[in-house]
Amino acid sequence: MSLLQDALNETLASLPAGGMAELATLIDPAWIEQALSATGKASIRRRKLPADHAVWLVIGLALFRHMPLWQVVQEMALTLDGQDLPAPSSSVQARQRLGAEPLAHLFGLLTDAWGRAHPVHQESLRVLAVDGVVWSAPDSQDNRQALGSGLTQYGPQPWPMVRGVCLLDTDSHELLDAKLGDYHCGELTLAADLRGLDHSITLFDRAYFSAAFLMDWQHAGTQRHWLMRAKDNRRHEVVETLGEGDWLINMPVSQRARQLRPELPSHWKARLIQTDVGGKTRRFITSMLDPKRFAASELAQLYRQRWEIELGFREIKQSLQQGQGVLRSKQPELVMQEIWGVLIAHTLLRRWMRLMAQHAGVEPTRISFHTAQHAIVGALNTVHLTRAGTLPQHLQRLLEQARYFVLPPRRTDRSFPREVKRSARGKYPSKKCQSALN
Repeated sequence: MSLLQDALNETLASLPAGGMAELATLIDPAWIEQALSATGKASIRRRKLPADHAVWLVIGLALFRHMPLWQVVQEMALTLDGQDLPAPSSSVQARQRLGAEPLAHLFGLLTDAWGRAHPVHQESLRVLAVDGVVWSAPDSQDNRQALGSGLTQYGPQPWPMVRGVCLLDTDSHELLDAKLGDYHCGELTLAADLRGLDHSITLFDRAYFSAAFLMDWQHAGTQRHWLMRAKDNRRHEVVETLGEGDWLINMPVSQRARQLRPELPSHWKARLIQTDVGGKTRRFITSMLDPKRFAASELAQLYRQRWEIELGFREIKQSLQQGQGVLRSKQPELVMQEIWGVLIAHTLLRRWMRLMAQHAGVEPTRISFHTAQHAIVGALNTVHLTRAGTLPQHLQRLLEQARYFVLPPRRTDRSFPREVKRSARGKYPSKKCQSALN
């Protein structure tokens, strides 16, 4: 390890001021080197844009969403030994050599070190949420063949899509894990590979109801509880009445599930809760069977936190990606790479927002993502114009000014019904997606 660190220090010493040495303030270079080595992508010879620089290029494409690729290289001072700015083709080739695996591995290292290891509230179970999200990719032939797309009543969707499933801490909006697949890969299939967390409560929506999935999630570690909305027609028998609107129930495992997994039992137990929320009857099902430890009314209120993952997706797709609905990359491997770069960028920003929240003495979700993102990216955007070693000072100044990024407490009486305005139909006919029709 000392030889690796000496090599890294020697490499960093040869780089221009405001380049990789500055970026090392944000992510330990040893983690990037570990991700490259673990996936067999480390640069054997020093290129104009070596692999470790290419990693930062992919992250930079997410942080500087409005800039073209060549300008991201310039803004982040990613040239080696003060060489001239490489041609755009060099940057594309560097991304192609890199692939998506090192970014996925680095994302795991960062979430392990930052989000998973440091809960916001030490004394209680962590509240997590799982949900799916899709990204649209450019409509190239390679993307459409490899990634796939959906069909609507009006025909094929206009863009190839990538489906992702994420695990998020609802108290900090930090991502703890993510899995990606093509559009036709089901959310439940992707979610089965997520790494849960001990001493936690994970909130799911009803699409994740599966006896095999939920039992696997619960038994994969210590106190890995789950909570979700229950369908009104769910088949069950009451085993015990725990209180008003609170029952211990027994549910059959489907014959299909037992054919696929013969080790599954014929029935499994859960807890059913029925309560009134806003004048409407709501039913919840959970693995938290102890009514003394987990009161029914508290669990019903806890489920409201599932909406936090939707806010996290809004941070990623609206603020970080500046509302641009389509990614940059026209090759499937680079599409996946780009998404991992986006998730790493969000993780990086949320880590600094957690530090800002600690400095201001508030919850991490009270720090404005939109405002803090612009401040942090602005520090990266201007640091290469000043003297060496200024990024730590810029970030320290942001911590000292954290109170200016604090949002007021959320109003508890606000309602957000799921409804949209219909867009006016234009006078021009819609463009048909010929590649999907053929």
